[in-house]
Amino acid sequence: MSATAGGEFNRVVNSDLKPVAVVAQCLDNQWVPRELLGSMLEHGRSLRHAKVADARLRAVRHEYLRALLNSQQVIVNRAFFLNNHAVYQDFQNGGVSREAFKALLGDSVIVPYLYNETSLVEEREFTVQSEGERAWREAVGDVATGSCLRLSWDNDENARLTRLKLGTSFHRHLLTMSMFEAEPLQRDFELDEEDTRRLQARLRDVSRWALDSESVTRERFYKAFVVADDTNPAEGKYDRTKPFAAELKQLGDLKYNTALADALSRYPLTPADSLDRTALQEDRIISRSGGVSADELLHMLQQQAFALIQNPLNVGFTGLELDHVWRARGTDEWTLYKDSLLYLLQEPERLLETPEEFTARGQDVYNRYVSLAEQLSGIVGRRREGVVDRWQPIIKFSIHTLGSVISVMFDTDPYIEVAGEVADSIAAEASKAVVRFAVVGRDQRRAGKQLETSVDLMQVKFDRTRDEWNGLIRRMEESGFSSHRTVHRPDDDATLNAPDESEDTG
Repeated sequence: MSATAGGEFNRVVNSDLKPVAVVAQCLDNQWVPRELLGSMLEHGRSLRHAKVADARLRAVRHEYLRALLNSQQVIVNRAFFLNNHAVYQDFQNGGVSREAFKALLGDSVIVPYLYNETSLVEEREFTVQSEGERAWREAVGDVATGSCLRLSWDNDENARLTRLKLGTSFHRHLLTMSMFEAEPLQRDFELDEEDTRRLQARLRDVSRWALDSESVTRERFYKAFVVADDTNPAEGKYDRTKPFAAELKQLGDLKYNTALADALSRYPLTPADSLDRTALQEDRIISRSGGVSADELLHMLQQQAFALIQNPLNVGFTGLELDHVWRARGTDEWTLYKDSLLYLLQEPERLLETPEEFTARGQDVYNRYVSLAEQLSGIVGRRREGVVDRWQPIIKFSIHTLGSVISVMFDTDPYIEVAGEVADSIAAEASKAVVRFAVVGRDQRRAGKQLETSVDLMQVKFDRTRDEWNGLIRRMEESGFSSHRTVHRPDDDATLNAPDESEDTG
């Protein structure tokens, strides 16, 4: 038990977490949406610039609330309760938001993660906002019970796991950057061939630096490759004169923010308008399934194509607050959505033996999420005049391999989009591609402002990747899916990326 000013919190480890527990990247104090990052570099603005701070706060808040709505639990580093206004604004003052936060904390929906602390309120070793620290102590003191998380509650074991799973993992990632393939880099960052080659050369510089450095942290990496010289990385003054500072920052941040989720064998929640986890070019994105064949996947997609009925909704995030999410989680609609998602995640590859059942499960997640969205719209109530926030949900399957993505959009007339080419390194080899299921809005340009949910579902296995990948595309077209190719990376869904579950830290 962890002592607080008001009660006792259960000391938990990863094996005590719910199946769909997430670590939200948006709460990282360096996370910036890609569009905003480009603007910061163009205009020479830091994270402390008023326009940047306001835009970033809105984006963080949106993703934080989305995480709380879509998942069973959200794991939050204790530091964020003390220094992230998007989090502590809910319990800083009295009112319904504070009561909602206390309820979510007490019910272990919000689970504080302790790096090496043993108490939720012990003295901190990091920078805080005084109003956040004061509000946190008061809020925790009013909560009788809840849960707090560490990698291990044995101090020596926790230190070992922290070093191995978090520090060494980031160092190893920088070392492997020298081997990144051109095709996925070109797609993920929308580069031409010459800039792709230059980025690969810069990645080799990073790997050499990591090899020669005794101590590798994200802060030191930032100082060397991302931020202006002689500035504090926390200020976020990114240096456009340092080659590919934006691209290196995004790759470093993505690995930094997936490490804890992987250590816990749970889900890193990738925000909309951010790099997808496949940009890390990992050998294994998920390991819980043995993989299905391209024939089985195609059969399932054919069945799904004719099962959908789309209903436009006037639903979105305009006016959403924490108490709305809390109330929505208490509805039958949220419980049914959660149960349907868990059911879909139960050994999905076996369902391909009976594609009709798989289709029914996918359709059920869609239906339940739409019902939840309608319920949430009623809870939020009438939006301010002049605001049109029309959400038109569709089901989207995407298949991700190294270098290329096939997105299958089940709109009124189902179609596919193909981005990129299979990387040369796996072209003639066996591989597994990640299959993702999502409920997203038709208008992908507004994805970052809409309600959506997404989960990495299974793997599809190839013996000769490029031949079978191109064969899958051709057979989809022959089955009636219209298609088009794009040189750009597809629009991002807010994504629950399944971690490697082969390692257990509990």
